[in-house]
Amino acid sequence: MAGLESPLTRAPDLAYTLRPATLADYRWLWELKRLTMRPYVEQTWGLWDDAAQEQFFRQHFSSETVQIVMLGDRGAGLLNLEPEPKEWFLANLQIHPEFQNRGLGTAVLRTLLESAQQLKKPVRLQVLRVNAAALRLYQRLGFVVYQETATHQLMRWQPA
Repeated sequence: MAGLESPLTRAPDLAYTLRPATLADYRWLWELKRLTMRPYVEQTWGLWDDAAQEQFFRQHFSSETVQIVMLGDRGAGLLNLEPEPKEWFLANLQIHPEFQNRGLGTAVLRTLLESAQQLKKPVRLQVLRVNAAALRLYQRLGFVVYQETATHQLMRWQPA
């Protein structure tokens, strides 16, 4: 993925790499979504329908834009970045609960924003309103809300 060639980045005491996702990662990625997103889906819409969620996941799964965040030889999360002509869309950043609150998500985002800065590309995302921790992280890194829906905050980061 253009601009994300940095193979090794340091978080506080964490070194991670990114590797392209493959179809063989599908089951692990689905389980990661279930672990990371279920509480927020339930808070937002009241229920988690496992079959419907997996059908949606399967329909939208594309290993072309997904990278696995690796700590050593272990998958620790995913980064789904969709480059568009004028900006990047951060479709998803999910960190496995075992690795949350250690600075890993911040480190991944900082690397992404450094690359976006070099290329003068804005980065846009949407985050569920109930995901207060993610909202705080994005705001701390310079994302600002440009639109709100009943369920999401739409945010954008602008290069300097």
